[in-house]
Amino acid sequence: MKKAFSLLLIILSLLAFKNFAFAQPEVDACYNFYKARDYKRAIEAGKVAVQKYPNNIDAHYCLGISYRMVGEFKLALEHMKKAERLTSDKEALMHIYNRLGSIYWRMGYLDDALLYYSRSLSLARDLGNKSMQATVLNNIALIYDNKGEFDKALEYYEESLRLETDEKAKAATYNNIAFVYENKGDYQKAVEYLQKAIEISERYGDYHGASMIKVNLGNAYRKMKDYEKAEKYLLEGLEGVKKVGDKYWEASGYYGLGLLYRDKGDKKTAKDYLTRAYNLYKSIGAEGDAKEVLSEIQKLEKQRVAVYGGVEIGSKGVKAQAYRIGLKGDEFYDLQEVFRESINTTIIAGVKETGAFSKDGIEETAQAVKTLIEKLKEKGLPEDNIFVVASSAISSVKNRDELAKRVEELTGYKLEFLTVNDEVLFGIAGAVPPKYFYNSVFVDVGSGNTKIGYLEKVGGSINVKSLEIPYGTVSLTERASKGKDFRTELVEVLNKEVEPVLKREAQKNPAYLNRQNVFLVGGIVWAITTLQKPGQVEEAYVKLSSLDIRNFTLAVRQNPDRVLNPDLSKLKPELRDKAKKQIEKVKDVFSVDNLYAGGMLLDSIGKTLNFEKRNLIFPRYGNWLVGYVVLRGYLEETEAVKK
Repeated sequence: MKKAFSLLLIILSLLAFKNFAFAQPEVDACYNFYKARDYKRAIEAGKVAVQKYPNNIDAHYCLGISYRMVGEFKLALEHMKKAERLTSDKEALMHIYNRLGSIYWRMGYLDDALLYYSRSLSLARDLGNKSMQATVLNNIALIYDNKGEFDKALEYYEESLRLETDEKAKAATYNNIAFVYENKGDYQKAVEYLQKAIEISERYGDYHGASMIKVNLGNAYRKMKDYEKAEKYLLEGLEGVKKVGDKYWEASGYYGLGLLYRDKGDKKTAKDYLTRAYNLYKSIGAEGDAKEVLSEIQKLEKQRVAVYGGVEIGSKGVKAQAYRIGLKGDEFYDLQEVFRESINTTIIAGVKETGAFSKDGIEETAQAVKTLIEKLKEKGLPEDNIFVVASSAISSVKNRDELAKRVEELTGYKLEFLTVNDEVLFGIAGAVPPKYFYNSVFVDVGSGNTKIGYLEKVGGSINVKSLEIPYGTVSLTERASKGKDFRTELVEVLNKEVEPVLKREAQKNPAYLNRQNVFLVGGIVWAITTLQKPGQVEEAYVKLSSLDIRNFTLAVRQNPDRVLNPDLSKLKPELRDKAKKQIEKVKDVFSVDNLYAGGMLLDSIGKTLNFEKRNLIFPRYGNWLVGYVVLRGYLEETEAVKK
């Protein structure tokens, strides 16, 4: 089963209309029907026009835009390319290139769309046509939006709005800006922009445009779990686009309703609507959208919930986790933790000096693995649903095979040693919602080392970029403890051994600095969030800031007792109890020196990678072990693993 990536939301493209000079009555009829939004009759008139005047640019252009409006993209492309070949006029080509861009975009060919939009923009600038510049800037923004470059998209949209003088035309741009905020997870702001776009469209009598935007508004409410409003706007939008014969948006309405019923748990109705959407997309040549819907249908057919567990050996010892895993719409996995336990061991003791695990450390650790596997089985986990791995922090130790052999002797499980690349891939899979896969950086501050990386698509492959810092919360504490003064030694290690590595890697791979979203995981991130934001103990995703990290580190240094005992008096009783339990766990896991060293390490990473200007997110239930369980168990057929 393939992993669920975020749905390419159906969005409205702002297109300029060119009033070409023409004398033939058949062409005149096509344009009049088009302007009246009677696209079926426009197509009929256009067919007559191109048959009678096969070399007339206006006839092919009108027929092309009419086919495009009802979602017949293959036919739209055929006639628009014919119009392109029939003229060398700059103004005509400016409009034709823009239309070609919109057709390629709808067909899912983003690079071809960007190429034609860029040609159109260049001609608009040469001709000094500001209105057309605004139109094309909007469309280029749409491409960057689809590519996941949300801030770049917003820049183009804002420039488009500055140049646009036609208030009616701004509706489409407001719609598209809403889509950017939806991608960022700010659904309330998305709803506000969509409502503004609908109001403008209806005020100017563009009920077709308003109907399309209502489909988007319905999808936004669905993601907010306001299913009543979602259904209201999806049905209103669907009714409106069907009246004008817009097949593409009819399919989009069915798609939205399919996802709505899927989220409501009505699998049969969801499949019915998704099948309608697929068949309609396929019939009009919208191959990219058809493929997306087919993926949703396949996931619906294979959807199941199962419990998986993982046992991880790290530099602090052994920890086990188990999760009930299912798909949660197009956002992420539905994860419910059913077991978590750690056993500290001496596995890392003496390794720096000898380069090898001690016999006692191996035995103690293997016995801990055995104990935790037995506990997982007591929770009802099937043998095949339990995985045993070793983190990259200990994977390079020279006698690691002795550890693997002893684990297998005691448990029957083979121990898999993970690389930094593995941990970054699994970390992203387990902590980052799919829609953020290719526009985010992942930072995992472990106890023995720190992994930083991101995913990128190259052709049909998924590449993992990663770097390792040989210090984590515990190992940095131990390193700083060897100096005469703990804090002085800590600063020196960070300045000389950590920050230079980060700067060097960021120069080679600017994505470490340029991607807007940073997902932070690891014990120290959990500790900071628990102690600084106890009222958010139930939230799956918690926003952090560089100031949160800095304030925490400073407070631990100045008054650790106060940090470890935050004021919970304003919390509701149930929430207060949960916060207390988490705070006690932090105290059990970390010493004050660990908290200070981990905070300093995270702050150092933040200063070097410019956290002040980025979105920092702590995914509470996400870590690389979750991703491993998901990819190797529940979704073992995923392309990401095969790559």
